[in-house]
Parts: sequence; C-alpha cells; structure tokens
Amino acid sequence: MWQELLSLWQNVRDPEYLHLLLEPLPLYGLGIGLTFVIVSFVFGELKSRMLALAIICVSCASVWPYIDLRDKATPRILATRSPEYAPLIQEQTQRRKDWSWPYYVQALLSLAALATTRHPKGRPLLLAVVILGAMLFWFSIWMHKKECEVYHRNIVRFIPVR
Repeated sequence: MWQELLSLWQNVRDPEYLHLLLEPLPLYGLGIGLTFVIVSFVFGELKSRMLALAIICVSCASVWPYIDLRDKATPRILATRSPEYAPLIQEQTQRRKDWSWPYYVQALLSLAALATTRHPKGRPLLLAVVILGAMLFWFSIWMHKKECEVYHRNIVRFIPVR
C-alpha cells in the first residue's frame, strides 16, 4: 500500500493527470459556490456568503493552472491517441484557451464582491456574480461535455475521416 501511495503522489504531480483533476473544478466550484451564495443571501449569513464567494473565486482562478498543465500534457496526450483524433484534441485545447477569460472575469468579480461584502453598495456586485456565475455554470457544463466527447469513447460524437 505504501508503494501505491508513493506512486499516486508521483501521478498527481504529472501534468497529464493533474490537468484532469483540475478540469471539472470550475464547474463544481461554481455550482457549489452559487448555491451557497444564494442560500446565504436568503438567510442573511454573511460569513457563509464570504466563504461561497471565495470558493467561486478560487474555482474560477483554477482555470489558469489548468490551461498551463493542459499545454504541458498535450504532446503526450496526442502521442497516446490515434492520429485522427489529434485535430479534435487540439481544437478542444484551443477552445479551452480561447474561453478562459470569462472565468478570470468571474474570479475578479467574485473577489470584488468578497471585498465589498460588508458594504451596502456591494449588492450589485453580488447580483453580477450570481448572474454571470449562472451563465458561466451553464457554459461550463457545455465545455465539460465537449471535453468528454474528446476523451471518453462512450460519448464520442466525432467520427474520424478515413
């Protein structure tokens, strides 16, 4: 068992595995964070709202290391897949890069809302976090679906050209 734990530690440090761990974090972090922001607002729980905003901020900011790790992992991913899947993998990688900016905006917006939580003028920021967060959550579901189509053969919608 000790060898397996040491092996797991080495695997977690590999970009090929670590980017897979980080990939769903914005999706789940946004979902959990939005749920808690709304619930904490309804019940007037300031500390819970602050924690929820921090969760949203961190989960959206995790896109940055994810993109970096994905770039490092792509050559090995391409080497282990059938060559006809290479354009699809590269397209999805580029899609992830091109659409990382909404996550950064949400991270900054939630950070600003966190900083103004105790201020009455912070409510519009909180509303913006919830609205953008809901749209970004739906977008994250779509992005995750596209990711699954690339990497999980049971839901692949791509038929390689012969």
